[in-house]
Amino acid sequence: MPPLFNLIRDICLLRRGPQDLPYSLPALTGVAGGCVIVQLGVAVARNTPLGGVLAGAILWLAVTLGALNLILSLRGLRNRFVQSATALLGCALAFTLLSVPIALLVGEPPITPDQLTPLQLLLGLVSLPLLIWKIIVDAHVFRHSFDVPFLSGVVIALLWIIAAMALAGAAGAPAM
Repeated sequence: MPPLFNLIRDICLLRRGPQDLPYSLPALTGVAGGCVIVQLGVAVARNTPLGGVLAGAILWLAVTLGALNLILSLRGLRNRFVQSATALLGCALAFTLLSVPIALLVGEPPITPDQLTPLQLLLGLVSLPLLIWKIIVDAHVFRHSFDVPFLSGVVIALLWIIAAMALAGAAGAPAM
């Protein structure tokens, strides 16, 4: 499985696209399971109730895969689903792993902006380049998956992140 990790890394570095991943349902299942496990691990480390996090993670996974499948089907590109989903989830997993130290250092998220500590504010600024990189990588994956221009991929990536955060907020779980 190390070649899969290398391919995900190359996608995150914009060297390859989802079309370079093998068509592998076990790889997709493993990456999806990894996303859920990492979210649960972060919840345990932050002393967050696991019930809401597990429900939110499964809901996020179902909505992500469902929306991806719907868009690909509407564009007549359904045959790209497994590779696109593996790329999208694999990159999300990579960025989650990169952001775990920041999430653990932030501690309890503030309820209002006035409650931000200087450390939390600094960590928010430090995580901004990571967020921008994630948007670019997601746009890259969407561009190749949906066969759209890069700018359209950026818009889709931004909407995708906003939808994930709204979904997580509605479910009472941290966004991935």
